[in-house]
Amino acid sequence: MTTSPRPGRHPGGASSAADDAEPQARARSRPKLGHYTIHDVAALAGVSSVTASRYFNAPHKVSQKLRERLDAVVARTGYMPSQVARRLASTHGGPVGAVMQNVSSPTFAHMVRGMDDTLEAQGLQLLLANSEYSLDTEARAIRAFVGWHPSGLVLTRGDHDPAIETLLQTLRIPVVEAWEILAGRPYHQVGFAQRDVGKMLAEHFLQQGARRIRFALGGAAHDTRAERRAQGYAQAMTQAGLVADIVRVADADDYAAGVSHMARLVQESPAQRPEAIVFAHDHLAIGALLRAPAMGISIPRDCAVAGFGDVPLAEIIEPGLTSVRTRPYEIGQQAAAALLAAMQAPPQEAVPPTVHHVACQLAVRPSSKIDQARRTPGAAAPGPSSVHGKVL
Repeated sequence: MTTSPRPGRHPGGASSAADDAEPQARARSRPKLGHYTIHDVAALAGVSSVTASRYFNAPHKVSQKLRERLDAVVARTGYMPSQVARRLASTHGGPVGAVMQNVSSPTFAHMVRGMDDTLEAQGLQLLLANSEYSLDTEARAIRAFVGWHPSGLVLTRGDHDPAIETLLQTLRIPVVEAWEILAGRPYHQVGFAQRDVGKMLAEHFLQQGARRIRFALGGAAHDTRAERRAQGYAQAMTQAGLVADIVRVADADDYAAGVSHMARLVQESPAQRPEAIVFAHDHLAIGALLRAPAMGISIPRDCAVAGFGDVPLAEIIEPGLTSVRTRPYEIGQQAAAALLAAMQAPPQEAVPPTVHHVACQLAVRPSSKIDQARRTPGAAAPGPSSVHGKVL
């Protein structure tokens, strides 16, 4: 029985011109895709291995005729070059890994688009992983990315598993922590400070004369960002000489948690209940707003409300929800730009960590207007300046 020879280079080191001659028929069947090499593809297309490699790495340097021949072979064999091998053979151009906390969130989707638009313009591929706010899941994703020898990493939290903190310090690639800015981090940071956001929301109500202001948390214990916003709120209350009132309900579902906060409010006497509630984020606030009328609560007459995130429903719901508007697309853009700047620095040059602030904006709507007739007697009147459009 005769066996077709394995496609390979021409013996005797034949020239590229000879390799690029019209291909001879080579019949070699393989049981499945994924077993071909770049040399097989070159032989099947009747070109040199150098030309085949150039087809994948710099296709504009390959003639239209040869590209069409290689196109047909790639379509038939399903061959794709190993990304790991290409990365190991190159000093640049590897993928960028990004671990998102929740890829289904529209907010994070805008951030991904900002990163991808910036990296794509430089010919870099963005690879995504979803951690669902889990430290363990994030750790697995980072280890997987490191195995791909990436050009850099974008992480969307600043508190990692201790073993991952150690791993990141050993990597010789740039790391950017995007979304939240925390003091003392050893990596590039892009975003805003959660504490500043909580303080801004508290001050919005304090400037209207409110004195009984509550911060409402849901049952998601892993949401450390919301807890830092609560800390900023508490700081503003303390500076105003008032007592912070931070309440957490057990409901893990955000909308149900908002309903639970309204149920708690109904049980409190009008003289003791808060004049305003800062919800940890918009979904809690929307759950509260939707259920309030059925519970006999008029927003904002009986209690003013504000949230965080400025989701699309915030300006549609009645009353419109006051919320902090983030700029996820710009954060994604600047995170990618910080990564690119660090990647392009000379190898011998140590690039110190940089911090890029992306300001948030307070979108003021009817839900947060304090009813002045119901204000605590003796409370200071609000100042004349409007906080609409206030920027951190």
